[in-house]
Amino acid sequence: VSPDGRTVVFESLGKLWTKPVAGGEPRRLVSGGGDAMEAWPSWSRDGRQIVFVSWTDAGLGTVRTVPARGGAARTVTRTPGHYASPRFSPDGRTIAFEQREGGYLTASRGDDNPGVYLVGADGTNQRRLPVDGRSPQFGAASDRVFFIGSSDGKAQLVSTDLAGGARRAHATGELVNDYSISP
Repeated sequence: VSPDGRTVVFESLGKLWTKPVAGGEPRRLVSGGGDAMEAWPSWSRDGRQIVFVSWTDAGLGTVRTVPARGGAARTVTRTPGHYASPRFSPDGRTIAFEQREGGYLTASRGDDNPGVYLVGADGTNQRRLPVDGRSPQFGAASDRVFFIGSSDGKAQLVSTDLAGGARRAHATGELVNDYSISP
């Protein structure tokens, strides 16, 4: 649901759609997307943009942004990969995302350096954080990234600064699958 609570973005049959929460017809979000699958949509905090992952079997995945009103998408990652769970920072300047390993049901080729990545919303300064984790997200501020790590076989909510330092463990749970930070 959009930050103002009026619009929902969702994926259906591999394409992203928006629809007013109050009702109405769904509308395709991305124009000219071709055969690419579109997944993991997430709103910017100001509600103006949506970040998502685009995927083709031949070309692998890219992290892309599109205006919330719809239109042409812009790629922000430099190289194709197995990307998931992109999220904007609160100030909208940074996008955190996960890179996964390929194989099993997806192509085994692609970047072989899985982990938590950051990239500027303008596509600059893509970098891997020197941490082991998944499902990156931001809290109320843009200076720390939160992610799911592990300690002694238990899921752990961890945060670091944007360089991967100043690590803090916030919660640990033996039967936990996921953590979600409120904005």
